[in-house]
Amino acid sequence: MLYFSKVLSPKLQAITHVDGSARVQCVESFNNGRFHSLLEAFKARTGYGVLCNTSLNFHGRGFINRMSDIVKYALETETDGFIVNDKLYLKTR
Repeated sequence: MLYFSKVLSPKLQAITHVDGSARVQCVESFNNGRFHSLLEAFKARTGYGVLCNTSLNFHGRGFINRMSDIVKYALETETDGFIVNDKLYLKTR
């Protein structure tokens, strides 16, 4: 289900629109168990059962289409990590 909600935490900037709202898509375990489990695991680690789903792109440089694009994006931004085909990639510092 898709909802429009007011974002209450400043730690969720990636999902927050300029008006302070977000479009939240809820996931139930009975119809999307794997993704629901991912959200639950993320919440256990971070306190937030929220992930940002977007058409990721380099500002003014087009969409990210290849693994090399996402690696370059993560290295150039404050992105902590990403998931591709069930594998978690975390940035090391």
